Amino acid sequence: MLKHTFIHIPKVGEVTERRLWREGIKTWEDFSSYDGLSLSPGLEGLVRSHLSSSQRALSGGDAAFFERWLPSGELWRMYPDFSHSCIFLDIETTGMSHGWNDVTVIGTYDGYETNVFVRGKNLRDFPMYARKYSMLVTYNGKQFDVPFLKAKFPDLRLPAAHIDLRFVTHRLDLKGGLKGVERLLGLDREGKLQDVDGFMAVKLWHEYRRGNQAALDTLIRYNLEDVVGLKAIAERVYNMGINKLPIPVQPLEVNPRPRLNLPYDPELISWLKDRYVYY
Repeated sequence: MLKHTFIHIPKVGEVTERRLWREGIKTWEDFSSYDGLSLSPGLEGLVRSHLSSSQRALSGGDAAFFERWLPSGELWRMYPDFSHSCIFLDIETTGMSHGWNDVTVIGTYDGYETNVFVRGKNLRDFPMYARKYSMLVTYNGKQFDVPFLKAKFPDLRLPAAHIDLRFVTHRLDLKGGLKGVERLLGLDREGKLQDVDGFMAVKLWHEYRRGNQAALDTLIRYNLEDVVGLKAIAERVYNMGINKLPIPVQPLEVNPRPRLNLPYDPELISWLKDRYVYY
């Protein structure tokens, strides 16, 4: 999709991008070889220069370039070109304030394997791990996960580009939180895992701290269900996004939701649900 994109160029907005598409300039290569452009000489020169920089950035895997120049609502266009160096991420905490509460679990998925970092075990290994990737995909991570992580690890270097699927899904009228979006896309979770939410995740951590290992197993399974679901959502909303464009773009192959073979305690989930009143 990036090679069809012009909206990241200074002074080129949605109207100009669509005009270029209508004139048959549907890719960067089309622009380079097209005569009779309907742009002013100054703008044409700016576009040519920026497309040259764009090609170098794409060839060099420079995700930061596109993070810097794409409008925030269009960052989803980056996904296919940088998905090979991407981590899907979700965190669990002891509360909502990154100034007062702690990160308890960090879960990641790179499209092949999951990793989990747990407070009191290996949480401090996360910053070195995160440096390997070019792009981060979260749900509400710009407002929640990233501020928490930066408070916990002041010198943390996260991937240069960040697609927050909350904003992408809202633009597509997919609402209701992460699990609500999953349901709308037919990506339901297994059994009692549907009943776990952020409030219960805090209770699971406290149960683990009291000595219940099954509580940590359940918390990790819940967290990683969030994480692997992000990849399935990203593929689907990318295809929904390109379907709204007036030009043909190659869709992504849509994969089933990854299935995790990790333990959890459905009886503990039921007990916590009955013990605490959910409003």
